[in-house]
Amino acid sequence: MGRVICITSGKGGVGKTTVTANLGTALAISGNRVCLIDADFGLSNLDIPLGLSNRVIYHISDFLTGRCALHQVIVKDKRISTLSFISCSNDAVHHDDPQVFRVVVQQIAQGYDYVLIDSPAGIENGFWNTALAADEAIVVTTPHRTSLQDADRVIGLLEDRIPAPPQLIINMADRQEIPSATVKMEDIMDILNIGVIGVIHADVEVIRSVHKGIPIALDPEFESGQRFRHIAHNVVKNQQEPFISLKSKKHRSIFSLPQRLS
Repeated sequence: MGRVICITSGKGGVGKTTVTANLGTALAISGNRVCLIDADFGLSNLDIPLGLSNRVIYHISDFLTGRCALHQVIVKDKRISTLSFISCSNDAVHHDDPQVFRVVVQQIAQGYDYVLIDSPAGIENGFWNTALAADEAIVVTTPHRTSLQDADRVIGLLEDRIPAPPQLIINMADRQEIPSATVKMEDIMDILNIGVIGVIHADVEVIRSVHKGIPIALDPEFESGQRFRHIAHNVVKNQQEPFISLKSKKHRSIFSLPQRLS
């Protein structure tokens, strides 16, 4: 059975869904069979950065209620044959029973090397569903103090329920903020006291890639693409090696094309 990892955060707006899409893409292009599950029942939007919005027909709840077979819930990525996506609808029948969600996730994991679950922010039912279904957890935070406070709380909850120690991805690491509202990188590790598997800087190309529905991890010419691939390498190797920047080539990217040419 594949490794089941929930991607979570204490606070919304930290880029968790973008991280899930790109980490899954990076794992898939390195030869792994990957399934991404959008478990943010209220604000499901993992299909957007993947460019799969028009291909979702069935949800997990359709499978659980017998309206379709499991293979009909799985959406294959258009570019990578080893990457798949599953959506959970807002009316999912497993909201109040995390064990139901865990059983179906374990069934899905039989056919993959990695299952990444995009968890809703906060600690409501959706968070517990994903935490109890996973064997590992990755927490996404920004350097903002409120984000770190919420992440710290979630880390404590995860440590009591998931066997493997949670790991950290710091997103939007250099975004412009009021100095008193943010924390220096070297202090974040001391505050949260968990392993850091990657750092993603604020990058307009990441925003463009989301709008295009083309994960930036597909393009190693960009440093953000390189960084997501490095995070995937750390996940596979179970290590926390720091990223060594490679000079990005200047080129006209698929993300920067004018809308009329896309």
